[in-house]
Formats: sequence, structure tokens, C-alpha cells
Amino acid sequence: MRLVLVVLAGLIFSASAVADCIQSPERTQACPHQIYRLGQLENMAKPAMLCICVADFKEFLIVPADEEEAHKQKLKRLKLEYALGQKIEPILQVLKH
Repeated sequence: MRLVLVVLAGLIFSASAVADCIQSPERTQACPHQIYRLGQLENMAKPAMLCICVADFKEFLIVPADEEEAHKQKLKRLKLEYALGQKIEPILQVLKH
């Protein structure tokens, strides 16, 4: 019985710790591809479990085909960084590993 309570307490804590996924503020529907990874972002004192909506960051992991695509990607990246209030490079590093 005690073991069950410890496991349930751990599940409740971990679910509340990652309840908010890092995703685009413009997202209106549920994220189709989420992952949970251990990582540390700029505003975190120590590493923790992160929930990241991969669908919102996948395009930034791809090298643009030409200069026009690079410019579009840079503008989208700046817009997303402004909306999130943080750089997305640490998020991309978590996704790459």
C-alpha cells in the first residue's frame, strides 16, 4: 500500500511539473507530437523534465534550401522567440539530443 502511494505521488508530481508544454502561443489545437526530455533552459536553476511540442520547432531543425527560405525561417524564429520570451536555441538543442 505504501509503495502504491509513493508511485502515485511521483506521478502526480511529475504530471504537474510538465503540465505546460513549450509550444507556439499561436497553437489553437492540441500538439500532434510532444516529447518529454530532461533539459535546462535559460530561466531554469537546474535541469528538469521538459515537455516540448516538436511540431512547433521541427522547421528550425532543417537547413533552409536557399536565401529566401533562410530569411523566412529567421523571421519566424524571431517572432516565436518574442512570443515565448526566450531564445529557442536551447529548446532546439534538447530536441537534437
